[in-house]
Amino acid sequence: MKTKLKLFEALIITIKVLFISLISYNLSFSQDTTFHIVKKGETLYSISKIYDVEITLLKKQNYLTSNKLSVNQKIFIKNINVINKNSSDLEEKTKKEESFAATIDESIVSDKYLALHKTAEVGAIIFVKNQMNGNVVIVRVVGKLPNTGINEKISIRLSSIAFEKLDAKDSTIPVELTYVK
Repeated sequence: MKTKLKLFEALIITIKVLFISLISYNLSFSQDTTFHIVKKGETLYSISKIYDVEITLLKKQNYLTSNKLSVNQKIFIKNINVINKNSSDLEEKTKKEESFAATIDESIVSDKYLALHKTAEVGAIIFVKNQMNGNVVIVRVVGKLPNTGINEKISIRLSSIAFEKLDAKDSTIPVELTYVK
C-alpha cells in the first residue's frame, strides 16, 4: 500500500512539473511567435512581405519542403517586430491635418485639380475637405508652397477649378487634408 501511495505521489509531482513546463513553454512561445492563416491567392512571397521575414526562414520555421500553401493553413512567424506591416505602416504613413486653403493665383486657367503644399511630396494625392460644408476634392501636388508671408497661415493652395469645387464662400477656407506622407 505504501508503495502505491509513493508511486501516486511521484506521479502527481511529475504531472505538476509537466503542467508548469507546458504553461511556461506556451507563454514563451506565444510572446515571440504569431501565426498567419493563408488566404486564397497568398504565397510565401506575399506573406514574407507582410511580416518582413525571408521566405527561407518561413519555410524553415514551418518545416516546409516546397513553396506550396493551402487555404486556411497556419504559417508560424517567430520573433517578429512588426505584426502586420501592411496595416501599421499605412496608419503611420497616412497623415491628417487641419489647416487653411486658398487658390493659386493663376494667370492661365487650368481644368486640372492641382495643389501646392508646404510638406507633401510632389506627386502626392491629397483629399481636401471643406470644413464649412463637407465638400471634398482630390488634388495632386505639383510643387512646394513657398514659405512666404502670404502663405504663413495657409498650408495648401489649390487650382481655381479645385477651389471652386469646394464651394468656398471666402478666399481662405478651413480644410481637413488627408494624404500619404
